[in-house]
Amino acid sequence: MELGLFEIKETAVTHSDGHVTVNKTPKVTGRGQQYFVDLFFSESGAEAA
Repeated sequence: MELGLFEIKETAVTHSDGHVTVNKTPKVTGRGQQYFVDLFFSESGAEAA
């Protein structure tokens, strides 16, 4: 989390009986996408285009 590769998106869900729950979904940031693409290409020995 300290690298800024992911963020947590919180979504409130209201159920039919009236109670509310919060769903937390991890999302990959643009910086995270670039990090993992670079990591993949460096480990596979391929050149990034």
